[in-house]
Amino acid sequence: MKILILHSLGFLLPMLLAAADLPLDRFIQLARNPNTTSTYAKLEGVLQHRRRGSDVKTMPLYFGIIIQPERSTARLIIDRDESYTIGQSRDINGSTVIPAPENRGDKLGATGIKAGDLTMNFLYFPVVKELENTTLGGMVPCRVILFEAPDHSEQVRAYLASEYAFPLKAEFIRTGENQPYRTMEVGGFTKKNDLYYARRIRVEGPGWATRVDFDSDTAVLGVFDPDNPPPDVMRRPAGTNVKGDEK
Repeated sequence: MKILILHSLGFLLPMLLAAADLPLDRFIQLARNPNTTSTYAKLEGVLQHRRRGSDVKTMPLYFGIIIQPERSTARLIIDRDESYTIGQSRDINGSTVIPAPENRGDKLGATGIKAGDLTMNFLYFPVVKELENTTLGGMVPCRVILFEAPDHSEQVRAYLASEYAFPLKAEFIRTGENQPYRTMEVGGFTKKNDLYYARRIRVEGPGWATRVDFDSDTAVLGVFDPDNPPPDVMRRPAGTNVKGDEK
């Protein structure tokens, strides 16, 4: 049930029951590769950004993702006209984010969210060490893992639910600093078509906060068949029509 990385609970149950006791390398492997089934999601939502001294900004958001055992491919569209293609293979240098050439600004950057947040790309950073376990909200036991970006620009202190190996919270800390400059939390795990996804994402920093809420009524999730792919997962922003891009 990793953020937007879809799980078939029946397949995972034997592993999940023992996840809290797994050695660190096995626990990380489970977090990075939750199952061997290919899945997809099409999620519509709303992004709200609040910054001290400014009006609240609200924008529609679309996130579509295809998750296969060897890699994930996603499309993020902000405000209907700014899009990013996100790729994630299963190694530490396998994350890519490609802004669409027709983007005319950086609306996403102004919100404090990074495109890779939605695929939890920090899970594929090299592991520095495991920290002391903790409990979030006084309810959910978590294993705390410290990751470091391949370019050494930041470290990420990630809180993964001990039983399920999915991340609930991540603190992003710039190299040479002690306090996080961004904190991300996810929640509202929702089941649809026997798959789970995170319905809420909140990212905040000093003086600002951004929240994404996905609409559970319009969410489409399912098993991905490459011989009969679902339409419009990798949709284009409004007003564009690039042949060969729809998968």
